[in-house]
Amino acid sequence: MPAVSRLVQALLLLGATGLAWGQSDDGGADRRGLSIKPSLSMSGTVTDNIGLNSGAKDKAVIGMVSPGLTVRSNTGMLRGSLDYSMDGLMYYRTSYADRVQHRLLSQASAALLEGRFLIDMRASLGQQARSAFAAEQSVSSYVSNPNQSQMASLTIAPRLRGVLAGLANYDASVSGTETRVKDSVLGDGRSGQAAFNLEGLGGAERIINWNFSAQASRAKGSGLARTTSTDSGMLGLRYRPDMDLGLNLQAGKERSNFITLDQVTSNTYSLGADWTPTERTQLNADWRRHHYGNSHSLSFNHRMLRSSWRYSDSQAVNGPGAVGGGTRQTNYALYDAIFTAQEPDPIKRDLMVRAFLLSSGLSADAIANSGFLSGAASLTRSQTGAFSLLGLRSTATLTLSQAKTRRLDPFSNVSDDLSGGGVLRQRSGALSLSHKLSQTTSVSVSAADQQTSSSTTVLTTDLKTLLTSVNGQLGQRLSYSISLRHARFSSEQKSYRENAVTATLTQQFQ
Repeated sequence: MPAVSRLVQALLLLGATGLAWGQSDDGGADRRGLSIKPSLSMSGTVTDNIGLNSGAKDKAVIGMVSPGLTVRSNTGMLRGSLDYSMDGLMYYRTSYADRVQHRLLSQASAALLEGRFLIDMRASLGQQARSAFAAEQSVSSYVSNPNQSQMASLTIAPRLRGVLAGLANYDASVSGTETRVKDSVLGDGRSGQAAFNLEGLGGAERIINWNFSAQASRAKGSGLARTTSTDSGMLGLRYRPDMDLGLNLQAGKERSNFITLDQVTSNTYSLGADWTPTERTQLNADWRRHHYGNSHSLSFNHRMLRSSWRYSDSQAVNGPGAVGGGTRQTNYALYDAIFTAQEPDPIKRDLMVRAFLLSSGLSADAIANSGFLSGAASLTRSQTGAFSLLGLRSTATLTLSQAKTRRLDPFSNVSDDLSGGGVLRQRSGALSLSHKLSQTTSVSVSAADQQTSSSTTVLTTDLKTLLTSVNGQLGQRLSYSISLRHARFSSEQKSYRENAVTATLTQQFQ
């Protein structure tokens, strides 16, 4: 048994202290418009194949301590959300060393100068697959996997808006994004964008209105990747015959070097429409012509009293970083749409949705393609459909998605899954069912299948997973989960099967 690291020992001590303190009413903070909720999870996993081997299996035990913090703010100058957790992983009956993983998802907006100057910020930190064709593919980030790296991303975007000379509304913004991948230069990148938009006074209240937009962007990957850029200027008209329907037409010039060494100037034009026949139904569509490949986006959302339908179809350019995962429709997003009619306040609705998912044994994050890392510009078309049904005691969630990605920049000398040319296709499907056995206990079953293939090679991968869990409450803020997992992976390089059982205890401090 390897020695447990000092950091993991400290997390264990924190866990023992936190579980005792969490039973009192003193933890956390909850003020009007602001929600701060610390949490602590302790879990143990027994797996029969920690090394994901196709031959002799390596049985092991994984212990985990995860302190976390969830913050929500919906009032005042700063609004947004933050979800953070630190996973201390301890490995027994195996040679793998103890380690720590971090998970962060945060977005915030600060409003200054009476709302005329805003600063938008987004940050993320988590595990990311390097290659879609690697022999090591796993549904769990806690099983040792050399194909996974920790990826961090930060975006800061200041924005200024107001009225120009009493003639038009203006919106000027700049943004910068930095992405870093631990223990790998592939996926590192930096990008920046500047945009300036004008619109005639009256905005959406006018039947016909004019608009102008100018945009410049730059992106650079690590190593031998080159800097790609695009600049555009467009003039347009917006027609809104009523408040439910809007049409937009733009035309102008665009200059880019995605598929050429030098900048190429070409004509560009776009068509857009948005339709909201009822507060429960939304349809948005946009199409734009580019000489390197047209882009488009289509989204449809419809919610009923106890169900939600979502579909999206988009094609867009990706910079260096994680690509190919498609648009992810999470359990949280689906049930947030259902509960919108019951609770319009986003802070209260967030608590309601998370409490429902916890009691139903559903993860807030639906199983989706994890994508892969690319070091140069690429073009991805992704399609996602999702449906959720909420019964009196049972729920069902179905998600289907596919993404097709090809290298756009042929001159960057970087090696990744798109280096050989052709199209990389990823398909996934997930079905989750849950049923409440009582007010405090539920059982859930989830099945998922993720497939990857290439149009130029014989490489394919197929990962199937089945997860069954029992979830319950041991107190007002103390919950437990016992789950069984079965995974089957097949590819030309390696195939394996893995079975695991996990027991988790989670304490919410507020």
